[in-house]
Amino acid sequence: MSNQLVPLSQLLPPTANPRKRIDPAGIEGLARSIRTDGVLQNLVVTCLKGDRFRVVTGERRYQALKLLENRGDIGADYRVPVEVRHGLKPADARRIALVENVQREALDAIDEADGFAALLQKGATLEDVAAQTGLSTATVKRRLALAGLCDEAKQAVRDGVVGLGIAEALTLGTHEQQRGIVAGIAAGGWCDAEDVRAMLVEEKPSVAMAVFPLERYTGTVTADLLAEAEATYFDDAEQFQALQRQAVEAMAAERARTAAFVDVFDTHGAPWWHYRPAPEGGSGGTVIHLTPAGRVEVRDGLVRHEVRPAVAAETRDSPMAARRERAEYPAWLVRHMAAHKTLAVQTLLIAARRKAREVAVVTLLRRADGHHGRVPVEAHPALALASGMDRRPRGYDAVEAAAAYFERLLGQEPVEDSRGAWERLTAAPKDGADLYERVKRLGDEDLDGLHLLLNILAFGQGDLEVIDGGDSLFNRVARDLGADMRDWWRPDETFLGGRTRDQLCAIAAASGATVTMARLADYRKSGLVEALVRHFERTAKAPDDAPDWQIKGCDWLPEAMRFGAEPEDDAGAGVSMAAE
Repeated sequence: MSNQLVPLSQLLPPTANPRKRIDPAGIEGLARSIRTDGVLQNLVVTCLKGDRFRVVTGERRYQALKLLENRGDIGADYRVPVEVRHGLKPADARRIALVENVQREALDAIDEADGFAALLQKGATLEDVAAQTGLSTATVKRRLALAGLCDEAKQAVRDGVVGLGIAEALTLGTHEQQRGIVAGIAAGGWCDAEDVRAMLVEEKPSVAMAVFPLERYTGTVTADLLAEAEATYFDDAEQFQALQRQAVEAMAAERARTAAFVDVFDTHGAPWWHYRPAPEGGSGGTVIHLTPAGRVEVRDGLVRHEVRPAVAAETRDSPMAARRERAEYPAWLVRHMAAHKTLAVQTLLIAARRKAREVAVVTLLRRADGHHGRVPVEAHPALALASGMDRRPRGYDAVEAAAAYFERLLGQEPVEDSRGAWERLTAAPKDGADLYERVKRLGDEDLDGLHLLLNILAFGQGDLEVIDGGDSLFNRVARDLGADMRDWWRPDETFLGGRTRDQLCAIAAASGATVTMARLADYRKSGLVEALVRHFERTAKAPDDAPDWQIKGCDWLPEAMRFGAEPEDDAGAGVSMAAE
C-alpha cells in the first residue's frame, strides 16, 4: 500500500460499485468543492497494466473530477491523490467498496442489501460483515431480507415509491404477492407497513392457493357472490394446511428424481439470495417455498451460492416474521369490528346535538389523528405570514385575543414562546380523552364560539400565491360581509417597494399624489416609495369637503386588493407583485 499523485488520465472507473444510483446534484456539489479545495480524501485504487489504475472506492470523487475535466476546469494531467492497494483480489475490492460506502454517505437500502449478500455469497460470516461495516448483526439480517425481494419491489424502493418499512414487510410474502402489492401502491393505493404485514401474515387460505386436488378437501368453503377462486376460502384451515403440505412433499419427491437438489422452505419469506440461476447447460436444483399461510412458489434451475451453513440457517426466514406474537384478532377483523362500532356512535351523535358539537371541537383541536395521520384543522397560512411581519395587519390582534381567551378557558395556560395563541391552540398535539373532558365543561355559548373560531382560523383566500380576482367562495363571503380593504389596509412600504418604477409613477398619478410631489422624473424608485407612503398616510381619512387629490388618495385601491374584481394588467393595479 502506498500514497501517490496520479494523473486523472490514468484512472479508470470502478467496475463493481455497490452504489447503483448516484445523485447528479451531489456530483455537481462535489465538483464545486474539488475545484475550490481540491480532493480532500485519497481515492483507493488497484494497479493495472500499462500504468493504469482501477478505482476501488471514490467513484463520486472520480465522476466529479471527470465532470471538471469535461468542462475544461482541469486537465487530463490533473494530479489526483490515491492510495494504491497492491495484489487486491476482486472479492477484496468489492468488500472494501461496500464498507467505504456504508461508512460514508448512506447507501440505497437495496444496494446495501445486495452488497451484504454478495459478501456472504462468497463465504463471509454475518460477524465479518457486521465488523467491517460497523452495523449490528440484527441490522445486517434485516438488510439481507431485502436482497430476496423481487426485482419490481427492489426498483420501487430505489425509486422512492415504496418506503423501507413497507419493503421489510414485503419480505414476508412470495414474489407474486410482492408484485401485486407494489403495483397497487404505484397505482395510487395507500397502505402502511403494518397493513402489508397483516395482509401477508394473516392471509386466509383460498381455493386459488391449493396445489392439491380440491376433491380431497371434505370441509366447507365460504364464497363471495362471484365465487372467484381468490375470494373463496377454506373454512377448515387445519385440513387445508395438511393437504397443502402433503402436496408439497409429493412435489419435492417428484422433482428430486431429476433435480440436483430440492430445498423446501416453510418460512414467511424464502431467502432467494442464497441461490442464483444455473449456467446454461448445467444441472440445477429446485426451491419450493410453502408460506405459513399456505401459498406455494416453486423455482427450478437454481444453484446454491457459497453461503456458510450457519449463515444460511440464521437468514432462513425474514426477521420481520418474529417481530411480534400473533394478535388475538387478525387486522382485517379488527377493522371490521371498528367499523361497526364507529357507525353506531355516529348514528347516536346525529340525535345528540350538544355532544356532536363537543366532538366537533375536540376533532378540530387535535392536531393529528395518531392512526391515520390526518390533520383535521390547520390555521390558514395567512396567520403565520402575518405573525412574522414588522407591522402586523389590522385584525391580527383581534384573532389573537379570541384564541387566547379560549386557550385560557380550556386550562391551557400560555407558555413563553414565540408562537401566537392561535398557533398554540391549533398546532399542539393533544390527548383526545383529556381534551374531551375539558370541552365538556364549556357552556353552550363558549362551545359554539370555540367551534366557530376554529373554522374561522382555517378560512381564507384559497391560494396565497395568486391574485384572487374571480368569483371564489372567499370573495363571495367577503362581499356578503361588506369587506372593503380601504378600512383595513393602506399602501405601505412593502407593497410599494414591490412595484416597478413605472407602476409607481402611474399610482402617483391615479392617487392624486402628484399634486404634492415634484417632477416624477426627478425621483429615484426609493424616493417614489417614500413619497407615496407619506401621501397614503396623510390621506387615510379624508372628509367629504377635502380637496380632490386627498379624496383620490383615500379612495385609491389596487384591483388586487378588491374582492372579486377581475385582475387588470394596468400600471395602477397590475397582476404581478414582483419587485423591479
